[in-house]
Amino acid sequence: MPKVLIVDDDRAQFLLIQNFLDGEKLELVAAKDARETFEAIYQQMPDLIIVDIDLQGEDGFDILRSIRVEPRYDAIPIVVYSSQNDTDTKTRALDLGALEYLKKPLTSKELAAHVRAILRFKLKQDQIFEEYKRLSELSLTDPLTGAYNRRALDTFLKSRLSESSRHGIPVSCVMFDIDHFKDVNDTHGHQVGDVVIKDISDLVRSLCRQEDALIRYGGEEYLVILFHTPRDGAVIFGERVRESVSEHAFHSGELKITISGGIASLPEDEIPSDPEAMINLADQRLYTAKRKGRDQIVSSG
Repeated sequence: MPKVLIVDDDRAQFLLIQNFLDGEKLELVAAKDARETFEAIYQQMPDLIIVDIDLQGEDGFDILRSIRVEPRYDAIPIVVYSSQNDTDTKTRALDLGALEYLKKPLTSKELAAHVRAILRFKLKQDQIFEEYKRLSELSLTDPLTGAYNRRALDTFLKSRLSESSRHGIPVSCVMFDIDHFKDVNDTHGHQVGDVVIKDISDLVRSLCRQEDALIRYGGEEYLVILFHTPRDGAVIFGERVRESVSEHAFHSGELKITISGGIASLPEDEIPSDPEAMINLADQRLYTAKRKGRDQIVSSG
């Protein structure tokens, strides 16, 4: 059910609103001051907030202003009501981010109609946002593995790398690919090859932190960007990935899969503070690992 937060220090007024909205299939939450308001918003994330501007000992406008300065609460519609009916008060409330201004005494039909209309609109907006988010994620992720794709790297991951470089925050790139993957496809078929790629993606993702980014860089080539991670940490991560892949039973244990990888790190590597330079160096070290016999991670030289 939609959640509606009522901010009013008059218990009788809250019960009146509760009675007005009875039968609307809503979950009503009460708050009587700023502290309770923000606790309720944080815990409940309401679909609508109704605020009495005429609070005793509190400025209802301050509560309204404080809600609206938080970007994460931008999508929550706010209705205010007051015994004041002058133009300046209405204008101030609307300028501070109220969607509607209602005059006391509230009436049952009017309040219920406003609430229904606002929640219908918010439901449509939420549906549009969810569809947009779904389509955005689809356009930036690889459909087989769920990892980010090259487009994601070009659109936003490079900017995060550049920011880390500018502020001297350690960051590492781990580039790796599957050893002798062509043999897997030739011997067992592309369907088994796809399963191997997906299984490896799942293994790597299980080792990543929330702030890390896994990108399917090519057919069997991956890039992991490790934020706030110097070279030593990247080496530990790379070895964990290598060992996890080597020990995993692919295709019911019929396949023995290994990976080779290369690492580039800032500030340890003396390269330009440029994402492209980091990726290129990690790629060079990946091929060094292959020349040295595969199934290893190279982080220097």
